[in-house]
Amino acid sequence: MEAPGRRDILDSEPLSKRAMVFERGKRLTTPEARAGMAAETETLAREGWVVLPGLLGAEKLAEVRAVFEGLHRETPVGETGFAGHRTQRVYNLAAKTRALDDLLLHPKVLALIEAHLDDQIQLSIATSANLLPGQAGQAPHRDDTYFPLPRPHVPLTTTVMWTIDAFSAENGGTRFVPGSHLTDAEETPTTAQLVAAEAPAGSAILWTGSLFHGGGENRSTAARLGIICGYSRAWLRQQENQFLGVPPDLVRTLSRPLQKLLGYWVVNNFLGYIENGSPRAYLDAREDG
Repeated sequence: MEAPGRRDILDSEPLSKRAMVFERGKRLTTPEARAGMAAETETLAREGWVVLPGLLGAEKLAEVRAVFEGLHRETPVGETGFAGHRTQRVYNLAAKTRALDDLLLHPKVLALIEAHLDDQIQLSIATSANLLPGQAGQAPHRDDTYFPLPRPHVPLTTTVMWTIDAFSAENGGTRFVPGSHLTDAEETPTTAQLVAAEAPAGSAILWTGSLFHGGGENRSTAARLGIICGYSRAWLRQQENQFLGVPPDLVRTLSRPLQKLLGYWVVNNFLGYIENGSPRAYLDAREDG
């Protein structure tokens, strides 16, 4: 007897493990693209962080700097030590500028994230971090602490820091505790354990959600701008509420891959549908109506 095919399994056993394997194969990048990031995937799994240099050229960096010069002009500094009393942050960036769409959808970055998480992904948060001179070092923390699972566990999130300015130990480059994602220890690391990331402007620094890390101290005389894009497995709750934060009228104008990143697709065959169909079809119907 012929083995059941994908369509047969989805029709008759939509909640089976076999069906979920088929559904998780629907991703934003190809298997070949993910295989091409094998070395970086291995580093990310072993060390907990990795740098992809030279992804953005001078023209794109100038565009992003100009956009955020405007966005930060009226942005106050943080009100808490964690947010940074000398740090400006603009949140909900998917709704506020299209200058970052190329960054959010960068093929090498997405391929590495999908390879690391081995799953479908979504955008969880997008925010700026403009560290002004005099900003103190941030307390080390793990990005996935809000998911209450025993450690160590499979990776749930991956964060990307786009270095719009060069990152160094002097200007507050993000600091990491390599390998800390592989332990169940919850004690806050000491300063001596932290390693500052050094990366030229236009790089992407990626780290896994369980890795202890934190912003560094900006001892320089200039601001240090980075764009933080957090991604998670698509079946987890997003850190920013993308469905309220990005108006549906705006979502309709975005590319299909970006719509998927915001959560407008059906994950694992059952998560996220409306009226037994894709939320994208719901948006189309609302527009036609």
